[in-house]
Amino acid sequence: MLYACLLLYLVFIYVRPAEIVLGWETIPFVDILTGASFAIGLIAVAAKPRRFLNLPQDKLLLAFWAAIAISSAKVWLTGIYVSWLAFTPPVFLYFLVRIAVQNPRQMRGVVYLLVALNVFLAINGIVQYNTGIGLGNVTTTLDRIYGTGIFNDPNDLGMTFVMVIPFVALLMTNPNSGILQKLLATGALIVILTATYYTNSRGALLGLGAAMTCYWFLKSRSVSTIVFALGLGLLVLVAGPSRASEINATEESAQGRIQAWAQGWMMLKSNPLTGVGYDQFTEYHPQVAHNSFVHTFSEVGLIGAFCFVGMFYWFFKILAVPKGATDDWAPWLRALSASGTGVVVCMWFLSRQYVPVVYGLLALGATAAAQRERSADLPAPRTSLRDVINIGAILLGGIVLVYLSIRVLAIWG
Repeated sequence: MLYACLLLYLVFIYVRPAEIVLGWETIPFVDILTGASFAIGLIAVAAKPRRFLNLPQDKLLLAFWAAIAISSAKVWLTGIYVSWLAFTPPVFLYFLVRIAVQNPRQMRGVVYLLVALNVFLAINGIVQYNTGIGLGNVTTTLDRIYGTGIFNDPNDLGMTFVMVIPFVALLMTNPNSGILQKLLATGALIVILTATYYTNSRGALLGLGAAMTCYWFLKSRSVSTIVFALGLGLLVLVAGPSRASEINATEESAQGRIQAWAQGWMMLKSNPLTGVGYDQFTEYHPQVAHNSFVHTFSEVGLIGAFCFVGMFYWFFKILAVPKGATDDWAPWLRALSASGTGVVVCMWFLSRQYVPVVYGLLALGATAAAQRERSADLPAPRTSLRDVINIGAILLGGIVLVYLSIRVLAIWG
């Protein structure tokens, strides 16, 4: 029952029936399902206890949630509750995945559904591009396709396409996939890649290149694969949408982002530990940071940024598969790593640190790794001093990279 709630929850997030069916706009589908899923989840955990707070990233997510609430205390007292409530959907989706997905069959079911839902979004986008309008009366603007709800931005739409493409590649190349499955996966890949092109999102194209380079390298462990993938990525950027070939520091959009990073740096200097407060970036600068890392350390400070970086650190660490591993879980963990790589690259160009889709992916990675460990009778990973140092070093390195980017690339005047 809880697993069915998860699948339905994902459908409502991606399809957005209240926004595409006339007369349904006042029906709170997601809120109703959230309440039902929460109640069913409590019953499921009480009836059959299951581990869902045993991984470091589980605890880091809760700490990040607390950091978001604490950061708002300096802005307005009731902001603690408002910001805590605003970040509830990503936390809810994360733990819904962690609790509901309990075996490999259910894991595959979630992945297949995500691919199908992205094919739906892609087909809608292709129709929108060719007719000028799609479901929900969303129109093409500046030759870029949009979705509804949380995908009402071509960059968001492109990021979710990038997230599932490694899974489609896995279905195409997995020896255990049948001919029909491979044909369906090939068709899905063509549709999703076409829609990704129509988003005209530079971040999505870079994320796609990073995801596929990571996927093929982890699959073959060959340097020649990286060279080929990088060459293919350059070809995509040159032959891709017009905006893709305009990636340079002097271009107006790029300069706007660099200068937003500079403002984020100043926010960090003024409030290093807890930031300027959740959802307060645009109170100090007219546009968002267009970088999830910058946006995070600006709004929730070093404490929140440590938790944010730590979640991704553990995502990749527990998904690491030894060279030559041939167990059933190995291909899925590689695909998840590639998916995470693509999403991280997209997030470097987008402020998407609070959206549910990202945390759904983090939850899938945590769940897959935990199930693999259980099947091999391995203990759950625990945080060591070295892990804390590594996360801190990544955090510091990222901040230094942002600072150097500002110093070198910003054009003032």
